[in-house]
Amino acid sequence: MNKLIIHSHESLRFVPHSEITYCKSDNCYTSIFLDNGEELIMCKSLKKLLAELDPTSFIRVNQSYLINKNFIKIIDKKNKYVELINNQRIPFTTTIAELLSLIVASFTIACINLF
Repeated sequence: MNKLIIHSHESLRFVPHSEITYCKSDNCYTSIFLDNGEELIMCKSLKKLLAELDPTSFIRVNQSYLINKNFIKIIDKKNKYVELINNQRIPFTTTIAELLSLIVASFTIACINLF
């Protein structure tokens, strides 16, 4: 479906994966940041959320963040952060090799799904 369903008391909101720039966990809540600057909050862990998102687009860069690799602008190797196209800086805790492996692996998954 490539849409995330966000429940609230009054409605269900369908958010295309392509509009999600990154997600940040805070205990049992996760903030979802959209490309238009909007922030949505879900009562769901990052692990459960990652299972619902497109594995060809989203990677977990540390315990608290998921990023949409399509929004990556810069990887700062020295200061260990990924800068997204909205200038948001997300720290990563993996090695550069592991980070690049996650990014490339998602490309590989996309290619396999084409055949």
